[in-house]
Amino acid sequence: MRQARSFVALGRPPPYYSDLTFLAGSDTAAALTEVRKLVERQPRVATVKDASCRLDLTGLGFRVLFEASWVRAEADAILPAGDGWQRIETPKDLERWEDAWGRAGSPADQRIFVPDILKSPKIAIFGRPGKAGFSAGCIANLSSDCVGVSNLFGRPLPAVVAAASALSRDFGGGLPLVGYSTGDELTAMLRAGFQQTGPLRVWIR
Repeated sequence: MRQARSFVALGRPPPYYSDLTFLAGSDTAAALTEVRKLVERQPRVATVKDASCRLDLTGLGFRVLFEASWVRAEADAILPAGDGWQRIETPKDLERWEDAWGRAGSPADQRIFVPDILKSPKIAIFGRPGKAGFSAGCIANLSSDCVGVSNLFGRPLPAVVAAASALSRDFGGGLPLVGYSTGDELTAMLRAGFQQTGPLRVWIR
């Protein structure tokens, strides 16, 4: 459910999604009230994504799951895409793509990407074919003023980031690229032309 400055899951969210997501500029006092309500509804396990890294939830029994940086790149900062990648267009290829994504470090006990996602004109899933399905991949998510780049996997990481950025830029028709990242992936994104724009934090209880 979309609220003024947050998203609230009405039921248990799928893997890798939070029960509460607070957008940048969220009122801290109001956010803490929402977190307390979440704890009352779900006393055992709960997750909160703080998009601007402003909340301290340790007093409510949460610990930091991970921290990352928001990144942004103008279209003209991204080099052209190389060959060897394809857009995922069939349910069978989507299943093979998700299997590869899971093996690369994102395992889940259920399917996350349903076939209907392929019908959306605002989402493009790209993969680099390999001997056992796909050896790399990414997702581009088109908004009115930018293109989100997410779900990257594969090696070598700098080449994957460069290809994902170029494919997403082309899909978005020259709109700026945005996303968030950490660790080696963040380093590769900065080398590919992205700039850090702020921190985010995900909490778990």
